[in-house]
Amino acid sequence: MTIPRQTEPTPQGGPREIYVPGEMPKEISAVSFVNVLLRHRTMILIVTLLFGFYAGYKSISSAKRYTAHASFMPKGARGSGQFGGIAAQFGINLSGGDAMNSPQLYTDLMETRTILWPVAQKTYRVVRRDSGAVEGDIVKIYNIRGAPNVREVRAVNALRGAVHSTVIAKTGVIEMSVSTGFPELSLQLATNVLDQLNEYNVSNRQQSASAEREFVDKQVLEKGMQLRQAESELERFLEGNRQYRSSPQLTLEYGRLQRIVDMRNTLYTRMLEAAENARIEEVRNLPVISIIEAPQLPIQPDARGGVRRTAVGLLTGFVLAVLFSFVRDKFARSRDKDSDEVIEFAALRREAFGDLTHPWRPLTRAIGARRRA
Repeated sequence: MTIPRQTEPTPQGGPREIYVPGEMPKEISAVSFVNVLLRHRTMILIVTLLFGFYAGYKSISSAKRYTAHASFMPKGARGSGQFGGIAAQFGINLSGGDAMNSPQLYTDLMETRTILWPVAQKTYRVVRRDSGAVEGDIVKIYNIRGAPNVREVRAVNALRGAVHSTVIAKTGVIEMSVSTGFPELSLQLATNVLDQLNEYNVSNRQQSASAEREFVDKQVLEKGMQLRQAESELERFLEGNRQYRSSPQLTLEYGRLQRIVDMRNTLYTRMLEAAENARIEEVRNLPVISIIEAPQLPIQPDARGGVRRTAVGLLTGFVLAVLFSFVRDKFARSRDKDSDEVIEFAALRREAFGDLTHPWRPLTRAIGARRRA
């Protein structure tokens, strides 16, 4: 059953539908959607163009960025497998080499203060258009102000925003990029980050090798004493039992003592080799990363993405304009409908504004209601 709608003449002479209480609202159809767009086409077009123009202008007026790229991968740990197994026999885990070879470790290191602050303290040279050549650390290049600890934090944060890295899972290659407003600064930063990574890891491995050497040296002394003790027991047995081969029991005892001597001699020999390897690792300063692609001076600025940003701005402006058009159209139609909700809303709005302009009215109403009660 269709509920009839009342009409009344409009100023132009045509009929206008009036809301009838109890009537179900119409469903939004494709035609009504298009009608809203056509009704507010001028506003939608202007807002869309404004957003697109603003996004395009921001992309064009943004500062140029120059990115230096590099790629590297960690080398295998030297010596960790030579005496790590020996230490494991005594319940001590020295297998730190695997963690030091993890590509993810290097990507995490490039975001830490341990790497970035020494890089920020190095000397750089850039050429500005307004002031010419400038030479100094990152604090001076970026003109960072504040207390010493504040400058340090800001310099590290600036480098965190400039240095980025990713890991290629299949190969373990680490790709690094450094983006700044100066091509020579991007190149210098990329080179210094690689050098600092290598220096940090070499120092870390040398410290680890030093700890391992101290452990192995103690084991050499201990295993040497145990070997001499086992040899002394075998010597005493041979002196007291020169004809032990004629006795099965003495032959078994001799075999047991000889096996103890052989086992302790093997352990002692391994510890001597491990001690020599640890001493070599302690002074080894070979690079721990293999440079696959060295950083090069960027000759062209990065693409600013003007087309993409403009398209995003146009789409954003269009969506917001359409939403605003529907809201505006809904309120316009609500004003035309003589419903109880609209009347109540208008009354409550007037009352709320009246309370704001006359703050004593709520108190007067409360007193009057209490007296009536």
